[in-house]
Amino acid sequence: MLETLKRRIAELGPHFDPAILQQTLALYRPFLSRPSEHVTVQLDVPYAPQERQRLDLYAPAKAAGLPVMIYVPGGGFIGGDKRSEDGFYANIGHDFARRGFLVLVMNYRLAPLHPWPAGGEDVGYAVAWVREHAAAHGGDPDRIALFGQSVGATHVLTWLFDPALEGAKPVSAAILSSGTYRVAGDRIAPNAVAYFGSDPSLYEARSPITHVQRANVSVLLTVSEFDPPFLASPTFDLAAKLTNANGRAAQLAWLAGHNHVSNVLSIGTADDSVANVLAYFLKEKLS
Repeated sequence: MLETLKRRIAELGPHFDPAILQQTLALYRPFLSRPSEHVTVQLDVPYAPQERQRLDLYAPAKAAGLPVMIYVPGGGFIGGDKRSEDGFYANIGHDFARRGFLVLVMNYRLAPLHPWPAGGEDVGYAVAWVREHAAAHGGDPDRIALFGQSVGATHVLTWLFDPALEGAKPVSAAILSSGTYRVAGDRIAPNAVAYFGSDPSLYEARSPITHVQRANVSVLLTVSEFDPPFLASPTFDLAAKLTNANGRAAQLAWLAGHNHVSNVLSIGTADDSVANVLAYFLKEKLS
């Protein structure tokens, strides 16, 4: 069955659009693991006052002193939700809780009502909430990692490096999966215009890759085999920027057999190759 799934992913090719998203969801839904009775779930916990500033929390039973992972989903700046599809992204919460993490899956404010840098700001608000409340839920506030996928990765990188978002960055590690790290030109997609604005003269300053510098945060970049070029290339650009900033090669994982969303949809299924790569990195960096 998994061979058939992988063959179908390959047949979809290096493309991404709403139809491919729905087809990929349908491929993985039959393989989702059942929620574990040993994982405690709390839904829609507020980390800040506005409606979208909510997170879902997944903790192993009798948890104490666990490393913490905050998952920041994609959605193209103007959409997406932590529970928009039944079982996704609860799969991430349950799987990594079973692996010994306190997991938080967050929503953030959306454009056009909340343009740049609202997404990055919300990552910071969520981290601040976790720092204050993780211990009460079995987590260690001094061992926090961020995992951003697609636009979620954009918001994580913005929070980590953009000088518009001042203050300490009290996280130990970050996973950035196929994000948009630079916006440029006069023909960017309407959803990106909704977030970054319509003035091209501001795009360089609002591109998170512009501000990357040496940092104490361990970073894993991932790119999927069937990411379309416009979603894959930014990861390689960011790898070069991090390499030059830190004076050593950036850590990069190439996810064979996956497309832009199957990398995260596969977590919590029998197709556990991506989850294993991510868990190994996190346990190494949060030990």
